[in-house]
Amino acid sequence: MNDKFQGNMQKYLVDGGSLPREPIPSSVTGRLPTLTELENYALEQWECFLLQLINSSQVERGTSFSSSMMKTFQRGLLSSRDGDAPKLSENGFQFLLMETNVQLWYIMREYISSAEERGVDPTELISFLLELSFHTLGAAYSFNTLTDVQRIAIRDLAELGLVKVQQGIVVVETNFRLYAYSASRLHCEILRLFSRVEYQLPNLIVGAITKESLYGAFDNGITAEQIISFLKQNAHPA
Repeated sequence: MNDKFQGNMQKYLVDGGSLPREPIPSSVTGRLPTLTELENYALEQWECFLLQLINSSQVERGTSFSSSMMKTFQRGLLSSRDGDAPKLSENGFQFLLMETNVQLWYIMREYISSAEERGVDPTELISFLLELSFHTLGAAYSFNTLTDVQRIAIRDLAELGLVKVQQGIVVVETNFRLYAYSASRLHCEILRLFSRVEYQLPNLIVGAITKESLYGAFDNGITAEQIISFLKQNAHPA
């Protein structure tokens, strides 16, 4: 085990870490991806990651990886000469021959080991990764309670397919008009559970919270507290 990782793990176990967060109730989230859909998503993301290692030109522009993940890749997997783009190294090719679980462990070990180089406290990172291991597979958790370090970690893990991020920003006016800045079909369907969706643009959902839509939500077992909780979790920052 890496000495730095071992030391930080010991510090976490001695000092204690955060308890796992509570998942968002299903009555608030609506339909979530099934375990099969999550598995397919993970496989697609992992394949994208492996293609990035082999040849970045084979990966669509919209799926390029963050700078923090690229630094992790370059630690032994990629090599480059002055002025040349990084290419797969001998160790990188050996990495491709490993089983997926071994590949994942290698990447996570390097990700933690390079934390300080990225200006991240490795103890906080390890604490958060351990916390995630106690979360329920397939459940939804709020993004708004995370620290900056945790948000970056979630983004990086999502690029590898280890977590799936689904979020949108919702603005509710005093006249109960509703604007959700999201391209997610799931987000739109969640809003339909308690509001009247009037139209949907590529990145904007427009609707209203009406007496009829609320009565319909209440009839389906959704409470006012759950609706308020959902709106707070997805509220536009003031």
